[in-house]
Amino acid sequence: MLTKILNKIRLQYLDLSSRTVSVSLSDEKRMELALEWFKNSILKTGGSSAKYSMLFNKWYPAYPETNGFWLNTLIALKNNHAAVFESVFADRKIIDEVAQWLISTQRLDGTFPGSYGDYANQPPRVFNNGQIILGLSDYYAYTKYTQAIEACIKSADWLCRVQSEDGSWKQFTLHQLSSNTRTAWALIRLGNITGEKKYTEAGKKNIEYALTLQNDKGYFTQNGFEESSFNTTHTLAYAARGVLGAGIELQNDKWISAVRKTFDSLLNILKPDGFLAGEVTENFETPYHYCCLTGNCQLCVTGFELYRVTGEKICRCCQQLNQLCKNKTIAI
Repeated sequence: MLTKILNKIRLQYLDLSSRTVSVSLSDEKRMELALEWFKNSILKTGGSSAKYSMLFNKWYPAYPETNGFWLNTLIALKNNHAAVFESVFADRKIIDEVAQWLISTQRLDGTFPGSYGDYANQPPRVFNNGQIILGLSDYYAYTKYTQAIEACIKSADWLCRVQSEDGSWKQFTLHQLSSNTRTAWALIRLGNITGEKKYTEAGKKNIEYALTLQNDKGYFTQNGFEESSFNTTHTLAYAARGVLGAGIELQNDKWISAVRKTFDSLLNILKPDGFLAGEVTENFETPYHYCCLTGNCQLCVTGFELYRVTGEKICRCCQQLNQLCKNKTIAI
């Protein structure tokens, strides 16, 4: 509790932006360095570590959810930046390694663990299962490995069983009622792959529910990791990306427009140098002087995807955010 209080004071009242350091590197070199770090995070027992402790100089156990994200990322990098990918991994079947380890963590009821460590006995989380479905469905599209799509189906069946009638997930979740849209997107994608309508309908219900939590300015409420907290750009980006991904999958202009509304408001608080505060209120105001690296990166992805489908100049926001991610961040 004391740590939380001190962090709150530090982030709200101290302006640490002057301590950031700019490093001039090519995009290819940045990707190479990130992949080298990732390669070092792969444990002998399988999977990429949840985190590294500089205090104790050790890697923690692997984390299923983030390995799902790594599958998306590794496949995209191999498809679009093969030279960089091969310079780090050569002939190593790293994508297969991550996928196989991830599948090995699934339990008999279809769920994947919600954290790291004791994979067999810890409770599942709705959000985490959705991200793993997104990763494994990409892996299935990449390899046609049937065990991957079977794992997705088992997880999706559990998600449908625990979904509330109004389309929300209120069990097995943090206070992320609107950022579970990324799980809805995963179900819609799975429905498109398998032709199973129940997954598509479950996903649609959740997106429509989340849009009832979006205010006129585009802010998604009830979306902090804790009930009492404002959204960080991290969770706000989750909500927007899920709605946008689902909107693209189903060609739903209403959902895509909802994300445009969010980005219009973000543009209003983006500073001329590209700085975006890491935490915002329902009116898109912020007293904070820190930025959230995770949120910046996720908003970049969402914004570039929004630009791809709309062609609107809002992409300029994300170009600035991309520069922010490289040069102006305070990691939290």
